[in-house]
Amino acid sequence: MDNSYHSSCSCTQEKETVKLDSLSLAMAYVPWQKWQNIYKPENALCAGTIFQELDLAFLGRRCRK
Repeated sequence: MDNSYHSSCSCTQEKETVKLDSLSLAMAYVPWQKWQNIYKPENALCAGTIFQELDLAFLGRRCRK
């Protein structure tokens, strides 16, 4: 299987080939949290976080084919 990604930029006529194995899987931004407004352990398990500031409503949507 060819694990390459072919892209062409509108500013140049040359095509660039990038090996997918050399790309990062993902990058995350995780801000530092202050230890304030902490859930009790039993509430944190239900919320999925111990920080009340991070317990937000999910506003995304599912991917559709």
